[in-house]
Amino acid sequence: MNKKKICAVAVAVVVLIAAIFVLTACNKYKWDSIGAGDSAGTVVSNGGYYVEQGGYAYFINGYVGDNDANDWGTPYKQSIMRAELNADGTVNNATAKVVVPKSIYNQSTSGGFAIYGDWIYYATPNNDEDTTGTASTTHTDFMRTKTDGSVTQLIGTINSRSSNYLFTPTRVLFSTDSNATVYYFDFSGMKENKSLSNRKGVTEGVLIENATSVVWGYDLSREAGAGAQVSDYIFYTEKLTDDSNSYEFYNKLCCVRYDGSDRRVLLDNTSFLAEGDNYLNTPEKVFNFTLSKLFYESDNEVTLYYTKSVEINGSATSVGLYLNTFTLDGGLGAAGEKKLTENSSTTFFPMGKAEGILLQSNSKYYLVTGTGADDIKLSDGRVVIGASSTVQAVIDGYVYYTDANALYRINLDAAATGGSPNAERIIAAGVKTDWLALEFVDKGDNALLFYFDTEEYTYTSYVVLTAFEGEELTPVMIGDMTQADKDAKAEEDAEE
Repeated sequence: MNKKKICAVAVAVVVLIAAIFVLTACNKYKWDSIGAGDSAGTVVSNGGYYVEQGGYAYFINGYVGDNDANDWGTPYKQSIMRAELNADGTVNNATAKVVVPKSIYNQSTSGGFAIYGDWIYYATPNNDEDTTGTASTTHTDFMRTKTDGSVTQLIGTINSRSSNYLFTPTRVLFSTDSNATVYYFDFSGMKENKSLSNRKGVTEGVLIENATSVVWGYDLSREAGAGAQVSDYIFYTEKLTDDSNSYEFYNKLCCVRYDGSDRRVLLDNTSFLAEGDNYLNTPEKVFNFTLSKLFYESDNEVTLYYTKSVEINGSATSVGLYLNTFTLDGGLGAAGEKKLTENSSTTFFPMGKAEGILLQSNSKYYLVTGTGADDIKLSDGRVVIGASSTVQAVIDGYVYYTDANALYRINLDAAATGGSPNAERIIAAGVKTDWLALEFVDKGDNALLFYFDTEEYTYTSYVVLTAFEGEELTPVMIGDMTQADKDAKAEEDAEE
């Protein structure tokens, strides 16, 4: 796993009651196989709109948003396409073919699709009609299609198009903001040799209850047949529900594996007490935790970021932003905690336990390492990042950020040593930033950025970041336009 790759999904005060809705129509999911993929290959960048598996790239073919033209086989734009990768890691667009002819969409900015083994897992709007003939405008189907397109199965349907969700090797986890429950559809009992729309073999249930915050994410580089991974775990804070202590000011920081096994309490009201302390008499050592983000350091280790508050004289008071590291073999304890800042902002970009965070405060970004006076301002005369900017990635010492739909970079190493590096514009315009996160795929010699290019009718494009030598990069579009967009572009070109 590349430690510079970040996958952080924060789900604060989550979740949804699955209100499963019986719909009258069903699709047959007929589609010609496009040939075998590389199911034994390493999967890179799960959870967005571009995923690699072995020698193939899978990507959402442009952006439409929510739409009602989603019968199986109809969508072209916003479907999933597959293409072969060139030797240098770029996409051979001449080989691109539709593998999932459905519209891939959910309002959640932490959605996207994922690949495990032979299967592509995705969320798609459900437009089936109820008994009155009215098409749904609120339901979402969770589905999977084999990587060659030959078999498709419906896993489950929920009455939401904005739920947070996570695909795992055997379950879909999902939630909304309405309460504090994480639900699951377990598809490990489904037969894999034929298309299914009746959910046969799927079970459902509750994974987490009484949560106040939840964080989960994807391992951005997962080998086929990999054993236990730290990304298999969901981290959450659990409020007190027992009548005997529900009035007390603390909660528990916990974790559980996606399949419901290995449930643990990691921190509670006794974790920070010294020998001889009584938690009732030392309120300054008893905390309420709120999880914010995570950063995968390796397959075995993840850094968690959380804020803490204490109750003093009957009033809750924030005591800052912290990080702590969880490992598969060692868990997480109070001794590993590191305070980053008194600032309890949750608007920051995590870079791992060794590098700290880029904290946004008062429309400026700060490098915060948890070393107190040595924390370095990235603004105020050294590096100017506009108030509307959003940090997207940190790769090889450069901070990549967007501002007004353009992409820039600054040299973080120069800023950290007192320099004043100028911002360099990588892409002039057209970078869509209001849905899924931009896809940075670091291949060592080649670092690529995949994004929806609004200058090209919002289709998926990429640039090779390592090719930047001072001149703005020209994006390369992958996939294929619909005929309507091709006609519109031809008319526009003729007018010019």
